[in-house]
Amino acid sequence: MKFSNGQYFRTALFSSAAAGLMRLADHWLTNRATWGWDFVSRKSGRRQNASRTRTAATIALIPCALLGVIGSAAETPKAPPVYFNWAFESGSIGQIDKLGENEFRLHVVGQQDARGRNRQATWYYFRMENVGGRTLTLHFADFLGEYNDVPATRPPVGASYRPWFSEDNVHWNHVNDIGWDREKGEATITLRPQSNTIWVAHVAPYTHGRLLRLLDEVGRSPHAYIEVIGKSALGRDLHLVTITDPAKPDAEKKVVWLMARQHPWETGTSFIMEGALRFLISDDPLAQKLRGETIFKLMPMMNPDGVARGDCRFNVNGYDTNRGWDVVDLRDKQWLEKTPEIWYVKTRILAEHARHPIAIMVNLHTDESNEYFESMVDAQPEQGRLDRLYAALAEKTLFDPSRPKISLVGTGPMNTTASLWREARVPVVTMERRITTSKKLGRVAMPEDNLQLGRELISTMAEIAQ
Repeated sequence: MKFSNGQYFRTALFSSAAAGLMRLADHWLTNRATWGWDFVSRKSGRRQNASRTRTAATIALIPCALLGVIGSAAETPKAPPVYFNWAFESGSIGQIDKLGENEFRLHVVGQQDARGRNRQATWYYFRMENVGGRTLTLHFADFLGEYNDVPATRPPVGASYRPWFSEDNVHWNHVNDIGWDREKGEATITLRPQSNTIWVAHVAPYTHGRLLRLLDEVGRSPHAYIEVIGKSALGRDLHLVTITDPAKPDAEKKVVWLMARQHPWETGTSFIMEGALRFLISDDPLAQKLRGETIFKLMPMMNPDGVARGDCRFNVNGYDTNRGWDVVDLRDKQWLEKTPEIWYVKTRILAEHARHPIAIMVNLHTDESNEYFESMVDAQPEQGRLDRLYAALAEKTLFDPSRPKISLVGTGPMNTTASLWREARVPVVTMERRITTSKKLGRVAMPEDNLQLGRELISTMAEIAQ
């Protein structure tokens, strides 16, 4: 019979303990006077023959020894099962297949639009418990979807993609090694957590709750004014932050607009936004100078419902808040019901632009592997202004473009936020930020890098606007 090392150990322990107890029993019966005990026959009341009594007692004690050893082995605690939890803000994961005690296949939920099309599957965020000291193998599946009504032939992620993890849900890092099965479209990672709990996400999360805490801080600045310009489909506030120097008249100031988080999974845009907000309310000499010259309008989270619910792209009614801007008629109540996020934000942008023209508007987004500017602006002086912004960011900041210049939208989606240029001459540019390795950094950008980029971006926008 073959035994594992653990079985050999238990067998040796069993034999040693039994032999020891037999010797103890023999010593006790031989020297029972010393122990202060004696055996008396129940029938005669006479003392039993020592050897017979010794043998009987020893035989009686052997089962006790066996039961004790067996009981000790049976009571050895078994490792508790691994538990998954995503019942928290922004949490999401689909079906979980258990392949072994420490191996699981995880299916990404994804989200479809109101027509049941354009499935997007680039978000998951969950917690695992009872994992300390284990070696966990996780296979991620079901990334395949559809984009702009064109079914995907390959998943949006690949071998360069790196999932993120945290052992405190505060400090996040990305997985260094990943296995990618092109045929299955599955990503495989191995984790060896030291803590008993670990969080795993597609990218480092940035929740709606974190934004609200940030706005509490920003709102205490004498330079900031926070408004609720409308409500989301589920009734969450849509915030607009205005930052400027109130002691100086607005008439000669330039207006720049920064918007983030139209798509819930694009958390990097929120880190960029936070970096911009913290810089603008700071005592930094440059921030003080720019507040005197510029009116900053910042829309930090356009799809708060999707962020809070752990959705991927659309609002709760299945509408993409970066599509349909050309057809959302502000006179038609149906759009206020279907996509109030676009309705309220578009209303405010057009009103602001009519009152005090916007010099530059940047709409922040995240891409799996590319970093670029895309715009419909095709006339001067606005086009030249955006070209200078692009060049300055590429030269002096962490912006790491994968294209040599701004891409003019002539094909593809024509109904994004950028369509405000055609409707009202608002100079909007989409800025995409990659989540994979940055050439400038030589690594994947961390949340701290995006905070820095936020400071660099907003200050460069203001300087170019002048």
